[in-house]
Amino acid sequence: MTTIDDSPWRRALRAYPPSWRARHGEAMLGTLLDEAEAQGRDEPSRGERIALMRSGLAVRVLGWMPRPDREVLATASAATGVALAVMFAVFSGFEVRMDWRLPPEGQNPDLQASPGLIAAGLWAIAFVLILCGAARAARIALAAASAAGVGALVYAQIDPLAGPRAIVTVTLTVLALLALLAPVRARVAAGATAAVTTGILLFLHLAFEVPPGSPSDAIWTRVLTAEFTGLLAGAVWVLALLASIVRARTVARFVAGVAGVWTIIWLIRLTMWDVATGMLGLAVAVAVGVVGVGIFRAGARWGSETHPREGAA
Repeated sequence: MTTIDDSPWRRALRAYPPSWRARHGEAMLGTLLDEAEAQGRDEPSRGERIALMRSGLAVRVLGWMPRPDREVLATASAATGVALAVMFAVFSGFEVRMDWRLPPEGQNPDLQASPGLIAAGLWAIAFVLILCGAARAARIALAAASAAGVGALVYAQIDPLAGPRAIVTVTLTVLALLALLAPVRARVAAGATAAVTTGILLFLHLAFEVPPGSPSDAIWTRVLTAEFTGLLAGAVWVLALLASIVRARTVARFVAGVAGVWTIIWLIRLTMWDVATGMLGLAVAVAVGVVGVGIFRAGARWGSETHPREGAA
């Protein structure tokens, strides 16, 4: 048993939240002390302190959501994001940039590439890496896609004609950040969701006669309008509820993750066009979520009281 004074290590472990230290603190402390004793050290090294601070901060930031839920949300975000990125690249990645300040003879009628294609390409690379099982490399590509989205957004402010519209880059960037919440390892679920979502969006583009070369906001003004996006999110929530009723818990959790992603997209859609409406939509979504969680907890409590588990006191 080690005789090293554990005070410096306990102070370093304060980077983690108290709840985490109560569950894992002693085990982590024992490992650190054993390693220090083997190396003849009586205090944490600089590298250990930095690593503990970094991982403790990550636990604090991500502690608001259980890991299984983060994995579901990350998977749903990756699948939905790549579908939107593909639709943008196919239908709006190349478009005619018309400057109405110039006379007709001064216009360039040729299709020109959008800077947003960089983010869309990184999205495609990230998703291929996910399907190949390279979760770490996929997260690097997703981080690059979010940075490219921010860059395209800034460039669009400098040269509005170059596009893409802000709502495109904001949506893809937010989904990339959500996909970074956890490694995406549910490859089958991610691939199936991406295929279904892409198929639905492709059908809607054709149904609403949105041809290739359309402006990057065409999908939002003609396909994913505020009303339709909200309707789509609500329909997916209903599917999640039905899966929960039939006790398909794994399916219900994943479908709920997809519904959450579309709810976020709906809120982005509202906020980008009207901040007040977006804030109102967020308040409504939070209120409905709070009521839903309250009902679920009340039902679970009633079930445990009515049908107590065997061996329970």
